[in-house]
Amino acid sequence: MKLDLSDIAAEVGKQFHYDVDEDCGDAEGLKCVEHVTGHLDFTNTGRLMVMMGNLTTKIELECVRCLKTYVMPVSVKVEEGFPIQNPQAVMAGHPEVFEPGEEDPLFVENVFDLTEFVRQAILVEVPMKPLCDAACLGLCPVCGKPLSECSCSCKIEEKGSPFDALRDLLE
Repeated sequence: MKLDLSDIAAEVGKQFHYDVDEDCGDAEGLKCVEHVTGHLDFTNTGRLMVMMGNLTTKIELECVRCLKTYVMPVSVKVEEGFPIQNPQAVMAGHPEVFEPGEEDPLFVENVFDLTEFVRQAILVEVPMKPLCDAACLGLCPVCGKPLSECSCSCKIEEKGSPFDALRDLLE
């Protein structure tokens, strides 16, 4: 979804409130279990379109240890600023401080790409190594059983350290 914020960009100090209810869809790298909800407040400061608000959703992840899928709640506090492309701001004494071509791909010609922003904001909150539980033991390297659910009788061979030969030389 794209929001046209040209009306707000035309007047310094103008504000806009938007209640978010977006579907993540098949966003790359995300599997949302429910819609993204929250609110965003846009304010024209003259040079920047300042956006503040909160977004919440639940996403499905796969544990890196046991490979089980689980649902993780995500809450994102939003505080962003985007350069306004507005000739009225220059005439009002707020000269443009950004070079042409520096515009943010999320906010081009005063149109805000909400869908892409939501996707990026949620991706930032996803842990690099998702764990279903901090105490997850993972899978048995021999039989593949989940060690958190049951124990197995597999024997894991103890390999010597590659530095054992050096230790023998020192003795």
